Amino acid sequence: MIEPEFPETVQSPEHQQVRGQFAVGYVPGVMPGKWFRRWEDRRHKPSLSQHPVRADGWRAALTSGEIKACFVRLDWEDQDPGVEELREEFRAVALYEELQVAVLDQDHILTVAETLTTGELTAESEPQARPRTDEAEMAVELTAAGVGPVVLPMSVARLHHRKDVTYRELTDAPTVPVVLVWPRDLSEEDEAAVQQFVGIVRGRSANSGRDTPPSTEDESKKKKQPPKQHPKAPQRRGGKGPKGAKAASASKNARRRRPR
Repeated sequence: MIEPEFPETVQSPEHQQVRGQFAVGYVPGVMPGKWFRRWEDRRHKPSLSQHPVRADGWRAALTSGEIKACFVRLDWEDQDPGVEELREEFRAVALYEELQVAVLDQDHILTVAETLTTGELTAESEPQARPRTDEAEMAVELTAAGVGPVVLPMSVARLHHRKDVTYRELTDAPTVPVVLVWPRDLSEEDEAAVQQFVGIVRGRSANSGRDTPPSTEDESKKKKQPPKQHPKAPQRRGGKGPKGAKAASASKNARRRRPR
């Protein structure tokens, strides 16, 4: 998989191009493509721009206004806040928990196992120190060179996959939370866009009233539409109506006057 090109600073020309749009960022490894496609398929406004950011740069990108929301991985980088601490400064929605895996070179003895524990990993090898996400590619390259395994979030391991390495799930390692984060001080328009996007991420359908509220024009048409009128059933000849009664009486008189 090809690694996205991440800008060095949040003030790069690439960042400046997304001002005024609904720009959504994501840190390395997170793959929000399906949610971006749903936004486009439903033709939401404003237009959405996808924006990869460095794992150590999402906070600056949000606070500077370069992006309106960001998919963020917590509890991995040294500077990462916990969820409660994060919500003191930003708004955040927890999305899912990511597994940790051990990346091994293809000839490693532990590749015979389908899954591993941290104890099994350390008993057979000396793993590298946990790298920062932005430096994971180099750590995987060192693993391929035989330096030693490296533990990474699964999506980051997939991002830097190579033919000469593989990975195994660490069954006893804590999961890594992934959240959607956005500033507390967004404009009313930007906050409305974020809330629509949150609905998509949470699986809200396109027909949901919260996702696509009815327009005032549609509502006015409903109010002006007259109530349906059901046609009256036709009366049978000779029924209870006045005309039917007269016809029945005339028929009886004609039979009485017929000569024998």
